[in-house]
Amino acid sequence: MKPAETVVPYSVRTAAKATRAKLAGKPGFEDIIAPDDLADAAPFYFELRSTVAALKSAREAAGLTLADVAAKTGLALETLSRLETGATKNPTWQTLGRYAVAVGCRLTLGAVSMR
Repeated sequence: MKPAETVVPYSVRTAAKATRAKLAGKPGFEDIIAPDDLADAAPFYFELRSTVAALKSAREAAGLTLADVAAKTGLALETLSRLETGATKNPTWQTLGRYAVAVGCRLTLGAVSMR
């Protein structure tokens, strides 16, 4: 079953467009992070993407749209969309936690021996 499409209000689209214009020409994270630091972050990034994918699956299984989650969490729809698409590279625990609670999940953090 295909999820229902979310209608983004004009004011939200206008605000997002203004933000993109404001940030145009600013350096991206690739420009300000050394390649070695970026490589060191890769394992964390893949864990994060896996967690976000699980949250998205839980959202879809619950029949919730991003607009529904935005209403439950108080987070902007754009924030949630960027999180799900991977455009947000380093979300806060608060953002992830609010998303998780809204879709009926809880976050866990653990450590696994590398030996």
